[in-house]
Amino acid sequence: MAWLYCLPFKEEDTMTSIRTSTLAPALLALLLGTAGGAHAGEAGTFFSALQQYQDDNFKGCADTLGVMYQQGAGFPDGGELLLVECAAAAGDHPAAMAYAVALVEQDRLPVDDLLHKDRPGLNALRAEAAWQPLLARVDAAQKQRAAQMDEPLRKALLEREARDQAEQHAAIADGGGEAFKRVAPVAQANAQWLKSVIAEKGWPTRSKVGRDGAKAAWLLVQHADQDPAFQAEVLPLIEQAARAGEADRADVALLTDRVLVAQGKPQRYGSQFVRGEDGAMRLRPTEDMPGLDARRSAMGLPSLADYKAMLAETYGTPVR
Repeated sequence: MAWLYCLPFKEEDTMTSIRTSTLAPALLALLLGTAGGAHAGEAGTFFSALQQYQDDNFKGCADTLGVMYQQGAGFPDGGELLLVECAAAAGDHPAAMAYAVALVEQDRLPVDDLLHKDRPGLNALRAEAAWQPLLARVDAAQKQRAAQMDEPLRKALLEREARDQAEQHAAIADGGGEAFKRVAPVAQANAQWLKSVIAEKGWPTRSKVGRDGAKAAWLLVQHADQDPAFQAEVLPLIEQAARAGEADRADVALLTDRVLVAQGKPQRYGSQFVRGEDGAMRLRPTEDMPGLDARRSAMGLPSLADYKAMLAETYGTPVR
């Protein structure tokens, strides 16, 4: 389940964003109770609910996330599935079904995970008589979205994202540094192409290109470091899309930091790191450090401590 796209650090003036395929061991350890450790967060956050789930406090998890859902609080991308899982694991199957129906119709659930992920709550739901009607609603919602979608554009975005990520992963495997320079031509070509798409069709929202296509569009912008003006121009478009439920809040946070750093300002959400001469990664200047984790949580991001642990595992280097 992809609920977080990481924007780790600046490597010789080339900042890189890595998909969850790279960060999978750390990220998936934080989601839906796999082995590994989420740090207990402050009360009332997604990550405190995740800790409750790992502690087998399913009702507490469901109550925490239920309040967040009712208040319109930010979840990580696809994190709403944990609400369904916790409600079901707590034995409140009617509430879990109701959440699932509402979230599917709002395009806020990763459907493949809802249908196939092996978790106690979800497994119990699939045995309910109400599961088949839910499947019918999932199918209807998917068909309705497909009819409104620009499938050729979605496919083009995913293809360009795949090329971007292949180069990113290869550069990391080669030790970073100079290796990241070969990513630049791919990122530049993607940015130029995306500019023409936006000029012709507007920002690629979830409704236009699906959850994965919208995420791919964001990633292409995130890597357009050779054109910081373009990144700054796109930021309001993604902010508007996020307010309408057509983009992830985390995408807004990560691009905001990218834009602020390019402008020589302190970042807001603590996503940007720089590698020092000793090889360790350190947080770039960040505004209002005491309030950082609260801002991160509001945008569906993990605590800074969890984020540093993910980066350390991904890059195999100390993170200060």
